[in-house]
Amino acid sequence: LERNEPVPDSRSERAILQRIARLIAVREGVTLGIGDDAAVIASEPLSVVTQDLLVDGVHFRRRTSSFADIGHKSVAVNLSDLAAMGAVPVAVFIGLGLPVDDALGADDIDTLYAGMESLAAIHGVTIAGGDITRAPALILAVTAMGYMPPGITPCRRSTARPGDVVCVTGTLGGAAAGLLLLDQPDLATGVAEADALRDASRRPTPRVQAGQRLAAGGATAMMDCSDGLALDASRLADASRVGIEIDLEVVPLAPGVNAVAEAAGGRAADLLAAGGGDDYELIVTVPAALVDDLAKAIDVPMTPVGRVITGSGLTLLRNGVTVDAPTLGWEHRFD
Repeated sequence: LERNEPVPDSRSERAILQRIARLIAVREGVTLGIGDDAAVIASEPLSVVTQDLLVDGVHFRRRTSSFADIGHKSVAVNLSDLAAMGAVPVAVFIGLGLPVDDALGADDIDTLYAGMESLAAIHGVTIAGGDITRAPALILAVTAMGYMPPGITPCRRSTARPGDVVCVTGTLGGAAAGLLLLDQPDLATGVAEADALRDASRRPTPRVQAGQRLAAGGATAMMDCSDGLALDASRLADASRVGIEIDLEVVPLAPGVNAVAEAAGGRAADLLAAGGGDDYELIVTVPAALVDDLAKAIDVPMTPVGRVITGSGLTLLRNGVTVDAPTLGWEHRFD
């Protein structure tokens, strides 16, 4: 958002972030501030920093997630932001808000941090500090830090170019289908992949290695798919001042998503996958000539799902026909 543009008046998450960005200046020592998956600090090598806030009842539910699940997710979502920049993660800092009128005990805190440590160890990350306070609910405010490998520029969401191919890593819809199963256990009848789908919702996998290799290999823009392919692709389009077309029929669905969508009243599985969110895969734009090489270079499948065009906004297509989605993804509202 340019500093001379009007301040948005909506109470949506996006509008509030735009208002803040409109009022905040980027000063010496910071090369990239508000508006991307992470900030970039001028250092040698470049430092990359991100923060996420997770609140019981909003980002996780203690009735359907173990403390180990919650700890895992709190670290995973931050590592995913670093992955979207192509950064190497180094450390996380945990701000822990504990409810005072709760039966949460010492063993629960041990389990919570064991979940964090298990994922941190996989990626060579240190839980390096934080803070603890009383809170009205279980809250985790996690800050993650990493660095850019020498010679590699942070991969931003504002640098997609017309002619690029839009790709996603892994599969989509698993977390959204898993959340449906957690909220409506009866939907799991006959769904062989039910356990894997529930795990996809509770324990996302950050694509750390893939993000680094995509940034190093020539990806033009990247962000993580936390709020849904459709909503996040629209954000990438807005940031890059381009248009994006997504072909729903080629969006890679996680196994079992079709069965859950059918059980949930015959919902469109492709729209569930495109708008469900919480998958934490990577959305990446790539020059057409590099798609095959980059797909071979990463440790997970990468699927072309659309294209960057001259224009603005997001268009969802199914077999060439425009689709009006009831929702593009998850966005907080405060009104």
